[in-house]
Amino acid sequence: MRHREAYLHYVWRYGLYDQLIPTGELAGARIEVLEPGELNTDAGPDFFAAKIRINDLLWVGCVEIHHASAEWYHHHHDADPAYRSVILHVVEQDNRPIALASGASLPTCLLMVPHRPEDKDIPNGCSPTALPCTQSPTRGGSLAPLGQLSHEARSAWLQCLLRSRLREKVQAVEDLLHRCEGDWGQTFYSLLVRYFGFGLNNEAMERLALSLPYTILMKHRDHLDQIEALLLGQASLLSFLPEGDYREHLEREYTFLAHKYALRTLPSGTFRRARTRPSNLPERRLLQLAGLICQRESLAEESLRVDSLTEAYELLRPSREGRREEGEVGTCSVLSPASCDLLIINVLIPYRLTWRRHYGGEGEEYAPLSLLDGLSAESNRITRLFASAGLPVETASHSQALLYLHRHYCSQQLCSYCPWSTCPSEATT
Repeated sequence: MRHREAYLHYVWRYGLYDQLIPTGELAGARIEVLEPGELNTDAGPDFFAAKIRINDLLWVGCVEIHHASAEWYHHHHDADPAYRSVILHVVEQDNRPIALASGASLPTCLLMVPHRPEDKDIPNGCSPTALPCTQSPTRGGSLAPLGQLSHEARSAWLQCLLRSRLREKVQAVEDLLHRCEGDWGQTFYSLLVRYFGFGLNNEAMERLALSLPYTILMKHRDHLDQIEALLLGQASLLSFLPEGDYREHLEREYTFLAHKYALRTLPSGTFRRARTRPSNLPERRLLQLAGLICQRESLAEESLRVDSLTEAYELLRPSREGRREEGEVGTCSVLSPASCDLLIINVLIPYRLTWRRHYGGEGEEYAPLSLLDGLSAESNRITRLFASAGLPVETASHSQALLYLHRHYCSQQLCSYCPWSTCPSEATT
């Protein structure tokens, strides 16, 4: 069954189905997949950040895929808060209606696949991290071993990919700026909070930022306990702190502040905790964020004055730690250098590029890129995949370029559009 489900993931991801047929309460509705979402290889729903238009309403959220709808209950998704963000259940057989905790029916549609494949028919590209060029020749010629690419061929394509990656990031900041109604402070705060999710909880962190305005936090930045109460209480994470007087104090503070500002907490289970390292638990990340907010008068403005990696680290890792009397809670108030690197890549640089697009002088728009060249390459499964295939990944500029390559070319099997997909005689020195 797992083999079959992997094939269904492949069919959904690349739009290889013949038809989508809404069932149950959706029967007769018009359904359009704008974005299938990003395949999830950890615990939780199968695809994140999918965009589905049902009739005239756009839904953004998670998609879960099963052979039969009854597997929703067989796999105990009904009792798992991580599945409350599912907007569409995609199945081959609709053999049982699914009811959500609210009592509403889970939107479901049938996935009509071309045929039932034998094992030999399952494509190698089902793996979310597979490099098609390492498994079979590409159309229009074979790819030389990546380690044999000439320096010129490698550098030119990496530079092009890096610019595309940065344009994508800047556009995301522009979209966020629009959602924040042109408020640059709220935009920076929302971007920072999003990437304090460090991949696993990015979407949940952004929801938190948009539900808890930056202006409210600024009114209380002189009181660390109130900032912690607002962030953790709004995220429904106070109960995960160690029991004791300090937790009870934060709970009382949040109850008062939530009433004062008419705040509505995010649903319990919004944040993912399964298979998470202790250092990356969402409540620990929010405690780090609280300490940072309390020690910087205006993170957004200060980030625009950062001109070196040393200054960037000083901005994100203040020397004075937040006050705490509960030992375990207080151990997570300073970010690690690796975490700072990710925030520089995903927050400081895109924000500054976007700002300079609006207000910078001629020729200044790429000045922040020098920070990327000074950072070590990110280490993740994608960069390790390219490294094992023989392509050196030396700096953050390289790793960012390769992440874009994998997402927009390799995972989409667009090998014929990749300049490296040429005859070996053209690619080697």
